[in-house]
Order: sequence, then structure tokens, then C-alpha cells
Amino acid sequence: MRNTSTRLLLSCAAIGVVGGIVFIVNSYLGGTLNAVAPMLYGLTLGVYFVPGALAQRLFRRGGVALLVAVLSGLVAAAFNPLGFLAALISVGIGALQELPFLVTRYRRWPVWLFVAGAVLSGVVLAAGMYRLVGARDLDPAGALVLVAGSLLSPVVFTLLALALARPLAATGVTRGLAPRR
Repeated sequence: MRNTSTRLLLSCAAIGVVGGIVFIVNSYLGGTLNAVAPMLYGLTLGVYFVPGALAQRLFRRGGVALLVAVLSGLVAAAFNPLGFLAALISVGIGALQELPFLVTRYRRWPVWLFVAGAVLSGVVLAAGMYRLVGARDLDPAGALVLVAGSLLSPVVFTLLALALARPLAATGVTRGLAPRR
């Protein structure tokens, strides 16, 4: 991250801390949902994509999704039942979010690139959930709901983050932080 100002770091930290608090709440709600209706667990996983996508959209700089994911994961790790593993998972999600923009060398920030990254992440997530939750133990409809939810959840929550970024940017909080278009 070249030309990184203290203001950018503090803005990423604020997004990361709020994201970490949301992750803590989601880990308990998602864990409860996994125990009650494991096929619906994939629908909750997209929450982990909001802070990184929000930072990328607001600041349009390389590395901000990874930075925000690390901070969110560290905040969540203290209160998450998974402990430090939650931070590692968050770092993996941040790295997946950075990948499409890294390919373009952080020169382009169109919405379709955010969606492409979310779809890629959804595929990785669906494969992991299929194995982790044990979709093969579910009936075919339940396995389909689990995989479809894991695929679509990152896309839906990434689009939600992009929608949240628009009014935040309109307030002027990112003035001087994002490169000129």
C-alpha cells in the first residue's frame, strides 16, 4: 500500500473493528443456525465479505480489503468460539477479495469485478461448506440449499457493501483518501 496515510489506516481500522463486532454476533447466530438447520448456514457466511468490499469500494486502493479483514479477524478472534482460526479465515477471505483487483493491478474498480471476486469466493466457500458441514449427510434438497446459499451469500453481501459505500462516500468521509477517478 503506497502512499498510506494515517487517516486511511484509521478509516480501515474503524471499518475493521465494526466488521469484527458484526463477525462476533454472526458467529453465534450462525453457530446456532448450523446446529438447528445446517442447510441454511451458508446464507450467513456472506457477512464476512462486507468490511473488505466496503473498504475497497470506498478507498479504491490495493490491500485495504486484506487490512480490514485482518483487523476484523483479530477483533473477532477474542470472542469467537473458533479463536485464532477465525482470524485466519478472515485473512483468507480478504485475500480472495483482493485477487481480482490484483489481476488488474489495482487500476480498475468496476462493479462486475467485485461480483467476479464474490463468485470466486463463493465457489471456494461452497466447496468448504460442503465438506465442513457435511452436505453429503443432508438430503439432496438440503445439500442444494447449503451449496447454493454458500455460493450466493458472498455475492449478495458484496452488493450490499457496494450499496452501503455509495451513501458513505456521499457524506465526504473518503474525500482525499480515494484516488481521483
